[in-house]
Amino acid sequence: MDSKNSSKAFIILMTSVSLLLIGLIVVGFIIFSLKGPEIVEEEENGADIILNYSTNISGLQIRNAEKVKDEDGILSLDEGEYFDFSVEVLLDNASNVEYEISVVKDVVNSNIPDEDIKIYLEKEKEGTYTKVFGPQEFKPLKKDNEFGSKKGSMPLISVKKTNSNTDNYRLRMWLSDKSVLNNGNYVVEVEVNGIAK
Repeated sequence: MDSKNSSKAFIILMTSVSLLLIGLIVVGFIIFSLKGPEIVEEEENGADIILNYSTNISGLQIRNAEKVKDEDGILSLDEGEYFDFSVEVLLDNASNVEYEISVVKDVVNSNIPDEDIKIYLEKEKEGTYTKVFGPQEFKPLKKDNEFGSKKGSMPLISVKKTNSNTDNYRLRMWLSDKSVLNNGNYVVEVEVNGIAK
């Protein structure tokens, strides 16, 4: 009789343990399936784009500007009528980077209409500056663009780089000889935005 009771007790014990294990497995499966996939995000530095300049402002300002013909504005080397700067690209994890140079009008310190201002950009190659943009009147963006240039800024040039190096630029700006104004002030800042790929 003892062996029969022992067998029954053993079967009941085994059945209980089995049901408990099955219950734990089902609960674990439900919890795991409701959890969803784990997403790991890593942020890597694709590239650095650095704007370098040697003046105390990052742009160009013309004060009490007089009318200038395009051919004279392009050649002028008078102090304050041009702005030299460089764009340094340091590639890291990206295979290439594309950057855009734009100018942003300082609305507080500018009293000349945009259409009366001429913008001209040159890039240095082997010691000589050559035209890459303009001369063209200031035309602001109507909305932000894909490079990150904001509404109100004016893109001048986009450059694709596949290695780390530095590009040198010279920005010029003048009051158009077609303006009805005789003088005025206009201030722009240079901005650089880019996309690493």
